Amino acid sequence: MATKFNRLGLVWLFIGVLCTGSRGQTGLVAADSLREKIWHTALGEVGLREPRGRNDHPRILDYHRAVSTWLYKHRPVAPYCASFVWYCYSKAGVKPKIANPARAREWFLVSKQTVLTQQSLRGNRRMLKLPKKGDVIGYIFYGGAISHVEILERIDLEEGYVYAIGANTSGAQAYNTVNREGDGVYYVRRSVKSFYKISDVLTP
Repeated sequence: MATKFNRLGLVWLFIGVLCTGSRGQTGLVAADSLREKIWHTALGEVGLREPRGRNDHPRILDYHRAVSTWLYKHRPVAPYCASFVWYCYSKAGVKPKIANPARAREWFLVSKQTVLTQQSLRGNRRMLKLPKKGDVIGYIFYGGAISHVEILERIDLEEGYVYAIGANTSGAQAYNTVNREGDGVYYVRRSVKSFYKISDVLTP
């Protein structure tokens, strides 16, 4: 009788482990699914081009409207790289706690969300926590403030490149230069030396 109850207990224990594992896996799938939504929203915008190079494509106003009505109505039309990132996140159903998402630097103010920087990249690469698809990548052009942002697809340290989608940029010579006043939305490959910081803004 004792053996029978012991076996029954083992069965229930095994079922409990399976159920717990399933819930954990579901959480992982949900997070991955959210990142895929962000990425595929961005991918669907690749190919947008400004007709006259003056932030004059109607779609750009949709990016700004996702941020605020004021920005949507503002003229001349403001630079839109950060509004584009916010648009992609909001379309995926998530709005990170960012005071002014139309300003590139505002995406990188929470230190615990930082995944990778140029400084950490120069350390022991085997100990690095690599960023994920959907993370936000920031660039500095002058001074000390990030002034351009893009949505990361992946980083390949062996190859020496990051792959991302950016707006208000261009694809010309993207591997060794970053244009923050370009004419549209591009899928780009850039040198790992070009970015300043990568953040996971999905982390609370």
